Amino acid sequence: MPAGLPSDLLAQRPDIRQAEQNLIAANAQIGAARALYFPTISLTGAYGYASSDLSNLFNGPARVWNYAGSVTGPIFTGGAISGQVKQAEAARKVAVFNYELTIQSAFADAESTLVSRSKLAEQVQAQERLVRANSEYVRLARLQYDGGYSPYSTVLQAEQQLFPSELNYAQYRGSLFISFINIYKAMGGGWQVAAPGAAEPIKNEYRYRR
Repeated sequence: MPAGLPSDLLAQRPDIRQAEQNLIAANAQIGAARALYFPTISLTGAYGYASSDLSNLFNGPARVWNYAGSVTGPIFTGGAISGQVKQAEAARKVAVFNYELTIQSAFADAESTLVSRSKLAEQVQAQERLVRANSEYVRLARLQYDGGYSPYSTVLQAEQQLFPSELNYAQYRGSLFISFINIYKAMGGGWQVAAPGAAEPIKNEYRYRR
């Protein structure tokens, strides 16, 4: 595990990308809803004067907004458009909340997998020491048996202790390898570090897999 992996790696995670795209889509929906307030008309007519469509927007009493002409665009009816805008803004707030929650979950997932890997590495080292100790016990028991100082049951007893410790060691190593897979998944696919002695070495820089 290289030191100094940047948190930007988490931006590769599919769940964060999806939440980000949902947020972008929600912002676009707000823009589309607000655009309904703007009728599509010509502002100017012949000779650069105000167009009739523009004038008709304010042909009511006290020149108040009166959008009812035959122009390209929606007709304002009550609070329908404002309701659509509020609905789009509410959807955006939900998208922001989900985006924040996804990011928090990603960091928690990264921490969990790194801590798990650290604990498993300690277990593997401890189990490896136990296997070495049991192997030495078997070796000494066989020497004593070959020299006639102990019965063969001592050898069998030593081997009975060695074999389970070897099985546990293999299981811990397997769990450790799985923890590396979980780390790669938590970080959105892992990382690539320039190999030592490469033509163009990269120091403290990581190439993200997109």
